[in-house]
Amino acid sequence: MIPQVYGAATPKPLVEVDVVVVGGGFSGLMSGYNLQQSGLKTVVLEAKEQIGGRSRSFQRKSGPGVIELGATWINNRTQPEVFALTEQFGLETAEQFTDGDTVFQGVDGKLSRMPPGAQSNSEDPIEAVLEGKVLTLIAEAAEEVDIRDFDKFPKKKDVSFADWVALHGLWKFPHVQGVVTGITTSIVGRAPEEVGAHYFLDYVKSGNGLISLLSEGADGAQSLKVKKGTTSIATSLVNAMENGTVLVSTPVKSIKSCDDDTSIVTTKSDQAFKTKKVIIAIPTNMYKDIEFDPPLPKEKGTLVSSTKPGIYAKLILSYSEPWWRNAGLVGKFTSFVGPICFGWDTSDLADSQYSLAFFVSGDIAAEWHELPQQEKEDAIVEHLATLVGEELAENARDVLELNYVEWTKEEYLEGAPTSSMGPGLLRKYGAALREPYSNLHFGGGETAYEWKGYLEGAITAGKRAAQEVIDDLGADKKE
Repeated sequence: MIPQVYGAATPKPLVEVDVVVVGGGFSGLMSGYNLQQSGLKTVVLEAKEQIGGRSRSFQRKSGPGVIELGATWINNRTQPEVFALTEQFGLETAEQFTDGDTVFQGVDGKLSRMPPGAQSNSEDPIEAVLEGKVLTLIAEAAEEVDIRDFDKFPKKKDVSFADWVALHGLWKFPHVQGVVTGITTSIVGRAPEEVGAHYFLDYVKSGNGLISLLSEGADGAQSLKVKKGTTSIATSLVNAMENGTVLVSTPVKSIKSCDDDTSIVTTKSDQAFKTKKVIIAIPTNMYKDIEFDPPLPKEKGTLVSSTKPGIYAKLILSYSEPWWRNAGLVGKFTSFVGPICFGWDTSDLADSQYSLAFFVSGDIAAEWHELPQQEKEDAIVEHLATLVGEELAENARDVLELNYVEWTKEEYLEGAPTSSMGPGLLRKYGAALREPYSNLHFGGGETAYEWKGYLEGAITAGKRAAQEVIDDLGADKKE
């Protein structure tokens, strides 16, 4: 007698498509949208339960309005591709609030309130001069970087960013160390000792320069907010695609190249897709979760094992009134002490939503991540109370709603806003980052030339990868 088998899985039929896109962030969705627009049968596989990658827009619980726990800002002038999508899908934007003083806390814990246009965070004249020197040095060096020719960066200066600053005689000053650490951790989520000078300066150049990355207003990276949240751009892309072709909670387990010039993409639920092309649009540090057969080339394998996701968390504190604005503060905070590292006002007065967004990054974030939940929240609120002073401390503590995402702990991402490279890696492997291999093409925000780590970079990288596939499959394109 043959024993009856219970619970045996029914084999899932093989699905045949033209292209499989791995990753449902902005880059993957942009690729999928353009591929479908070109007539190619395309499916997008997203490992997480939600689309949008490092974008995370939520409706507030305590009242109307959207809070952004991930990507927040765009720019209509310097980031034309992502802004064009807001116009295409009829999404309203609002200018970042810029009227008022900023608050700065140095490595010594000393607080200063800076009016608009102030040139230095420090009241000490020597520190102010040193700060000006290092900021000018970074800005000018970044401007000289060729973001499309990795061999042009001087080999002798291809060291860690901390050592690069030391080469210019400035790292020995504690104030400079604090400023430089604050800059690298806020921009890429890693300490200057970990980040390659070439990589970091390339990243700064890709974002239109240091002033752009750190500022608001017409030319700043923090220029416009999307009223419905940045995730509404991702949702609009999905809604414009063929129904049922963007699959969430569908992590990819393996990608196998076949003798007939196709690939088999298999998910962790054992659903298999036979495809002519695959676009990988996930962070490079997450390639490790996929079994590639044959293995990735050595250059790409080195990048997978070497890139480091930023150590990052983001919190939104909502209040019943914009008490900081009433006190003449713009809502921009910077601290080299932590746990708050930097932050901006993200209010929407039309919805009576009054909120401050705070970022915890780098080594400060690594320590903060280890705290119990209530201690995490209390540490942020109490630090804000310290930053705004005794007169406003009770306002800071009167939180209506607190939300946060620890991006370092997010499955299938493991960090934000990008994955950075150490010394020498960009020179050796920068070209390999984007190079197609077999039937595989590579998107994701890290592979952008301009605006790495931003929505604009993700969009342009997605378009580039899609165009590579369209060009290669032009003869097979469905009409």
